[in-house]
This record gives sequence, structure tokens and C-alpha cells, in this order.
Amino acid sequence: MQETQRNQRRYHIDEVGEIFDLAARLDELAAPNGLSHDELLRVADEVGISRAAVERAIAEERAERRRMSKQTRRAVRRRMRFIRHATIYAVVVTSLLLIDALSGGGWWFYYVAAMWGAVLALQGMRFFTRKSGPVEEALMRRELTYES
Repeated sequence: MQETQRNQRRYHIDEVGEIFDLAARLDELAAPNGLSHDELLRVADEVGISRAAVERAIAEERAERRRMSKQTRRAVRRRMRFIRHATIYAVVVTSLLLIDALSGGGWWFYYVAAMWGAVLALQGMRFFTRKSGPVEEALMRRELTYES
């Protein structure tokens, strides 16, 4: 009875994709080098997916990989820009502190440090809390852990 119910269950197209994706990853031991183009077309034909649909999917997947690669490069450049800015801030503010202290100063470097620090804080907030930023990624991982 239970076997009959399992055989009659209908799967949403998203579930089908996820199930096949997971099955292919689990079966990677049997084919560690993946599938050739012809093998992929043959498998698709066996499950009733047209050759044209597979070719379109391959083209879209390649375009998505290129887009993701560009996004990754942009994210790395943003991260490096922020790190450079924070490093320059630390060096300059430390130097100003030393100059101010050695000149018997009136502690004027606080004004420069506070103004520049505010700009750096805004840049850091924009970097860390942007969509797909480090904070969002950490929160997503945490939520996915709780769901499991």
C-alpha cells in the first residue's frame, strides 16, 4: 500500500530538479568526471526532455556562471577597497595621533579621526549589510542550519 502511494505521488518541477541534482551528486562516485554532452542529451531523452530544451539550459547555465563570476569579481574588489580604506585610515590616524602627541597638541586629531571614521563606518555598513554581503550570508547559513 505504501509503495503504491509513493509511486503515485506527483512531484513539482522544482522538486524534480532538486532530486535529480542531489541524485547526480550522490552518484558522482560512479561517474567522477561528470557526463559528456552526448551522455547528457541521452539521459535527457530517456526522461522525455527535448534536445532543444537541454541546449537552451546549457546556454543559460553558462550565462549564469559568467554573470556569477562577474559578481564575484565585483564583490572581491569592493571588499579590497574597504580593506585598503580601513588600513589607510588606521595608518593616517595613528600618525596624526603621534604628531599631535609629540607637538604637545591640543588633541586636534580627534576631529579628523571622527569625521573620517564616520565615512569609513558608513562604507563598512554598506559593505557588510548589502544584499548578498557577509552578514546576509552568515544569517542565511544560520537559518538553514536551524531548518535542518
